[in-house]
Amino acid sequence: MSNTISTPTAAALAPITRWLVERVAGYLDVPARNIDPTTPLAEIGIDSVSALSLCGDVEERWRIPADATLVFDYPTIAEIAGYLADELAPKAAAS
Repeated sequence: MSNTISTPTAAALAPITRWLVERVAGYLDVPARNIDPTTPLAEIGIDSVSALSLCGDVEERWRIPADATLVFDYPTIAEIAGYLADELAPKAAAS
């Protein structure tokens, strides 16, 4: 019996990534199209206050705990989206 690691699908990642891009764009006061989900948040100008706000937004939006270290553990929007998709998958399967 093999243990397989599930990888979030593009369909699962897309809405999460889009939401994160919109939030980050709002914090930076730039158009969402200017945000590259693969660029580290620190490189695009997210400071510690914005990072904490993003964690709060994630908790509020998806009702899952988002530790203050989220943006350090997952430094890009793409990585945060992958983490969130993994965390949300059991909730989606249960509903």
